[in-house]
Amino acid sequence: MTDALKVHLRVFEIHRTTLRVVTLRPQTGVRFSTNYYHDTWHILAGPDGAALLGRLLWGLAFQNQPGTCVLIDQAHLVPTPFEGDPPDPILLVPAGLTRIDLDVLRALKLRLRRSPGNPTTIRWHTFGMAAAQAADVDHRRRWRPDELLGARERMSRRAGFICFTAPAELLRQNALAMACMVRPGYLPLATRDAPGTYHYDGELQLVDEFYNSAVAARIARHEILGEDRPIADDAERERIFDRKEQVERKARARSE
Repeated sequence: MTDALKVHLRVFEIHRTTLRVVTLRPQTGVRFSTNYYHDTWHILAGPDGAALLGRLLWGLAFQNQPGTCVLIDQAHLVPTPFEGDPPDPILLVPAGLTRIDLDVLRALKLRLRRSPGNPTTIRWHTFGMAAAQAADVDHRRRWRPDELLGARERMSRRAGFICFTAPAELLRQNALAMACMVRPGYLPLATRDAPGTYHYDGELQLVDEFYNSAVAARIARHEILGEDRPIADDAERERIFDRKEQVERKARARSE
């Protein structure tokens, strides 16, 4: 049986709304990143990030306290492993249990920056997940969930957070799919079907050598830009990406 994950819990009263915000502890060494590409919001991670995100979603599916959500904040985020772009915090929200509007999100962001409060350490359980994984023989069905159920799954950027919202059944299904991810690839999130099309608003992208690539991208961005500023144009972005690949090749050569 997998040991329960120790996480932090902070309770905030914001605009007459009680939020129970769960975050990772500093001791948890897993990191994530985010970006927006091809009209799709991405959560970027390595295999350890996919596995941890699956555990967070599975546990979130069984919560019964309204206002509960999971926040992956700056302490567990790194720049993108492509061009070193800054990431956004990730908020995981169980549809039907927790409802957060823009005003609450803006106030939460301000509260976290000014007065994050003292956390309580709790255990995040994933009872039944291992058995569900063993019995999971048709994981591809999650790519096209039931239409009515899928309509309640959302991924977007709101008040500076990358928000992923889904009902409990889809949280569990996505959790199992993430547990299967061990090689570079994509898991669609928040699908939107239209006649003759298949689109999704979000993805979990598992990146090869995620941590090393993030470090290399940070180095390349500093060498090309020389300062902390947004990338000016596509040509500059390509220069950073090419330089990042050079940095990675040199690092691999040194380790051989």
